[in-house]
Formats: sequence, C-alpha cells, structure tokens
Amino acid sequence: MNSTGSPAPQDGRERFARFLAGETADRVFSHPTCHPSQPTGFCPCDRPLLARLRFYVRAWLLLAVLKQAFNRPKIALLRRFGARVGRNVYLSADLWIDPTFPELLTIEDDVLVGVGVKIALHEFGPNQFRAGRVIIRKGAVIGGFALIGHGVEIGEGAVVAGGTAVGRDVPAGKLAVGNPARIFALPDAGGGTLDSSIHE
Repeated sequence: MNSTGSPAPQDGRERFARFLAGETADRVFSHPTCHPSQPTGFCPCDRPLLARLRFYVRAWLLLAVLKQAFNRPKIALLRRFGARVGRNVYLSADLWIDPTFPELLTIEDDVLVGVGVKIALHEFGPNQFRAGRVIIRKGAVIGGFALIGHGVEIGEGAVVAGGTAVGRDVPAGKLAVGNPARIFALPDAGGGTLDSSIHE
C-alpha cells in the first residue's frame, strides 16, 4: 500500500504476468488498484516511453486491420499478437477486439463473428482492475453488433443474437438474446419458438 492507502502499483504484477502467460487455471484476474487516473501498474500506458509507443502502434495496427473486410489479415495479426484462432474462422468487418491483452482471446474452429462485434478483455473500475479470457468455442456464431464482456465463454455451437450484450457464459448449443443477455434453447430448423423455460 502507498501513503494514500491505495495498493502500490507493483502489487499483483507478478500474478498478472502468470495469468497472461496461461500459467494459472483462472479465467478472470482481478486486483485492487488506485483510481485509473493514476498509474495502476496494469495499463500499458504506465510503461516506459518506448514500450508505450510500441503498444500504441500495435493497438492502432490491430484495430485498423479489424475494421477491414479481408479475413486472412485479421486472423494472421491476431495470432501474431498472441490470440489463439482456430481453422475456418470468419471475422466480419468493423470489429473491435480489445488490443490491450489479445493473448486472452481464444476462437476455436468454425466460428463466425458478425459485423461490428465488440470483444472486451479487460476493464478498470475506480478501485479495481479486471481482465478475463474470452473463449468462443467451436461452431459458435456471434451476431452483428454484439458485445462480449471479459471472462465470458461462448459454448460450442451457441448463437449470440445480433446486438446482444453478453456478460456471462452462454452454454453450448444455446441462444443468447437481449441486453443483458437472456439464455434460450435454439429454435429448431422448422421455425419453432424460443423456449423461455430455461431462462436462468
């Protein structure tokens, strides 16, 4: 703790480094911090100048490429920056994927991510830093303009409807709809209605 009673910036850095490296089984990391207007020790903007510049260039490059319509460059750059991206993945245009900790993102095979989707991998509160792995399992579909929060797992074959805000896991083979997301059975191919009986 520092003289103001807030956690010192160096507290938790070693634990967070292990989390980023995948050395722990945790899906979410949290640690108390001072207000983010002060150096917290977790933001790349707290690093020395050259490291900060390198981060800003990487972030700009990733976000610029993700806005484009071309699929292969997006996948290649995400992999280069540490994300795990499987085969036969399609990433639509105008995506926003948190450029701060891309190594926390896993997208398995046969996933479709719609236009304008946003995927968060960390957040700062007034006195806490949180980061979380986002895992999108095989065959999942993320509809256009959906928001996926940090620490969320989208199950195999699950569907996130367009515009949905997902702050909790979506089980395999289920449908998430709304803001906040509600979980339903997937409609059958014959056009059946949503089964709301499994909501929460």
